[in-house]
Amino acid sequence: MSRVAVITLADFNNYGNRLQNYALEKLIVEMGYEVDSIVPYRPNIIKEAVKTVVRKKDVPFTQKMLQLKRLNNFLSFDKKYAHTYSINDNDFHTIPIENYDCFISGSDQVWNPDWADYTYDKMFLRFCPVNQRISYAASFGVDEIPDKWREKYAVGLSEFHYLSVREKNAVEIVESLIGKKCEKVLDPTMLLDKYMWDEIKKVPKKVHGKNYILTYFLGEKTDSINAELMKYSQMYHCDIINLLDLKDNAYAAAPDEFIGLISEAKLIMTDSFHATVFSIIYERPFVVYNRKGIGSKMGSRLSSLLEMCGLFERKSECIRREQLFECDFTDAKKAIEQEKEHSIKFLKSAIEDSIVDKMLNKQ
Repeated sequence: MSRVAVITLADFNNYGNRLQNYALEKLIVEMGYEVDSIVPYRPNIIKEAVKTVVRKKDVPFTQKMLQLKRLNNFLSFDKKYAHTYSINDNDFHTIPIENYDCFISGSDQVWNPDWADYTYDKMFLRFCPVNQRISYAASFGVDEIPDKWREKYAVGLSEFHYLSVREKNAVEIVESLIGKKCEKVLDPTMLLDKYMWDEIKKVPKKVHGKNYILTYFLGEKTDSINAELMKYSQMYHCDIINLLDLKDNAYAAAPDEFIGLISEAKLIMTDSFHATVFSIIYERPFVVYNRKGIGSKMGSRLSSLLEMCGLFERKSECIRREQLFECDFTDAKKAIEQEKEHSIKFLKSAIEDSIVDKMLNKQ
């Protein structure tokens, strides 16, 4: 059986990162291939993370335990569902290239220039033959590439046999760097049908049958957002679950519980791309906020998603109170199905052509 390698980043503190990797693996297996996700790591990184948490002097013991429980839940999820092959940063040259028919860079922000010093050669697949290089839904995570990286990025991008990105803005970046258009495809999480996510979804017992508003903010949750949240909670008699608040036990939720919490929420308030994606998949009302502080330059992918789905009115500055719990997903579902067909066709063709190229080169 043909084997595919997915080269990606593993962030055991980020739901979207783990779920997009699961989705891409799942789709490749459904196509009839074996798959490994190869992720770069630094030796003892997990031990370092644990030590960092334990040594924090200004964090209460209960919150430290919650952070460690969250890390353990992420690792358990990965062990259960992922085909992950971790390799030391400096040992990518030891990957048994002959064991794989093609290599896929993606998805997520594998080409973010903020960490290109560490990831460039790996995420641009410089270690394997050009005719085996595929990118699927790769993201830059920024609106423009810094001058110091433009030349190297142009070289790396031009050497891909099949090239696709996740956002409209990323298509423009590629064209500005190499003068060629590339395919825009869906994030892997959107390629799986709802019933496929139901296979792993886990709804925490404590929320069964409850009315609650779920918040998930990767950037700053401002005072105005908190005031809005409290107003909605009191007005509509809803509990509040703050997913990234160390004072809330939900902080430790595993990736499969993240899906479950979204699927049962009365309303989702977020600045997260993947929280918005799963809100759409499960047809749950949501409000999207512009991200403040950390990651504030990553808004293009969310705008691209809302534009494609015809859901721009779900942005906080556009939504009206009477629309809060009423959200029509009909056009969004149609748009996603159309893009899904195109995205799967691209991935299938890229893998098949790479397999054929490898076979021909052996002769």
